[in-house]
Amino acid sequence: MAIKFPAALYLIGFFDYFVYMAQPKQMDPHVVDRVKLPLSYDAARLRAEYDAMGLHPYMFYSTVMLKLPHERKPEDPPTRSPYIMSLIEAFNQHTQVTLARLLRLEPGSEVRQHCDPMLGLEVPDSVVRLTIPIFGGENVTFYLNDTPVPMQAGECWYLKLSDQHRITHGGLEERVNLTIDMKPTQWVRDLIQDSYTAAQSHS
Repeated sequence: MAIKFPAALYLIGFFDYFVYMAQPKQMDPHVVDRVKLPLSYDAARLRAEYDAMGLHPYMFYSTVMLKLPHERKPEDPPTRSPYIMSLIEAFNQHTQVTLARLLRLEPGSEVRQHCDPMLGLEVPDSVVRLTIPIFGGENVTFYLNDTPVPMQAGECWYLKLSDQHRITHGGLEERVNLTIDMKPTQWVRDLIQDSYTAAQSHS
């Protein structure tokens, strides 16, 4: 014979469920490995400034230093990149940007799986790296924990790079990303947390 429970118990259960769903979702930095931030940039303008740099050819992988640690200046300052530099400086208003670079990857290249132990939000005394693709992403797949990250030009992403990641590049033009390393101040943590919460509410 089926046991009948009072209707009030069902109502209490539903009430608890909706209260739980209404609570802000707290991101567990030990679990969450990627968050798209609500920041977007003019990809065409980023590319135009990159093209204006007139950089030398390279093989496989190349970095262009934009900001170095300890207030050291790059040997060849990117004087023709006011938009890129203003973007970096905007973050510097809320935290300390420790390193900013353009990362270039040759067409047809592959970056083997590896991890960067000091680039995770949960790592003590670490820095956080934000990634802004400039171009080449249509034919590039960035795998984080063996799952592709669908980054598009002009977007801004937090990636937990202390986890395993790799890249495959099947395109015909180079891939260029702007990466910005910064101290994980409360402003940075709130930005990532709020972005995660918003994404969860729409999923």
